[in-house]
Amino acid sequence: MNTLVIDKFPQDFLDALAAMPLRLTYVPDADRAAILPLLADTEILILNSKIQVDREAADAAPRLRRVIRAGVGMDHIDLEYLASRGVEALFTAGANADSVGEQAVGMLLALRHNLLRADQEVRQFIWRREANRGAEIGGKTVGIIGYGHTGRAVARKLSGFGCRVLAYDKYLSGYGDAFAAEAPLEQIYAEAEILTLHVPLTAETRHWIDSERIARFAQPFLLLNLARGPIVHLGSLLAALDSGQIPAAALDVLENERMDKLTDAQRAEYADLFARQNVIVTPHIGGWSVESLRNINNAILRLVAEILPG
Repeated sequence: MNTLVIDKFPQDFLDALAAMPLRLTYVPDADRAAILPLLADTEILILNSKIQVDREAADAAPRLRRVIRAGVGMDHIDLEYLASRGVEALFTAGANADSVGEQAVGMLLALRHNLLRADQEVRQFIWRREANRGAEIGGKTVGIIGYGHTGRAVARKLSGFGCRVLAYDKYLSGYGDAFAAEAPLEQIYAEAEILTLHVPLTAETRHWIDSERIARFAQPFLLLNLARGPIVHLGSLLAALDSGQIPAAALDVLENERMDKLTDAQRAEYADLFARQNVIVTPHIGGWSVESLRNINNAILRLVAEILPG
């Protein structure tokens, strides 16, 4: 089967793929204009987030049978249109969940114990202990929005800290377990002291955290977003940081992650965000570990093998 890989992958993965009974085309440096003609004979498409797999791309691939996304976010893939064409769109579910879970806990601990600020001060020969007194997460109530693979991984990682974890997932029922109690949104609004987001980006979740929803929380809460940037309305977050309703935030994702493609308005908001000492920002690396890379690549190989003849 004709298999097209359009994002960068390590050589051992490419060697394993090439050993399968398929015809492999690997174009990690091609842009969209160069990729579209290659789709004409493609039956399996493997990508990370190189291009939008929209109607134009789907129509350019009349023989396409399976799209495999290295990772979990599918907001750049027109799932409904692909399904109407009989094309399967799959992702590597759970392959990077532990990585995201570890980073979520790491960012939370860094916020609560002022680790980044204290580190920078000591590097400037400033020794302030009382001003950097931390606050423990043990005994705090953590709300998790989205209790799929990554939400569950976060709950597992928190279990050793003595946190009380409440989880909400609109699309699941009976999902409470040893690490989190199933809870309605109203209970999370009323009780959460920390909120962490683990939902996909959809029309419904875009700007889900806005001023109106922030105001529903009964008390100030720390916000973590390791899902997708547009789930949080940045202007609303900045206002909440100013008011103290969100005392601190950790963001692994931003609405526009192309730093060379920012609008003037985005650049101004980012400058405001980046200047704050009570905010941690990382470049979408929550699921970007050595182990998760191996897990994702192995999952892709399994998904390819499933569809090959014999």
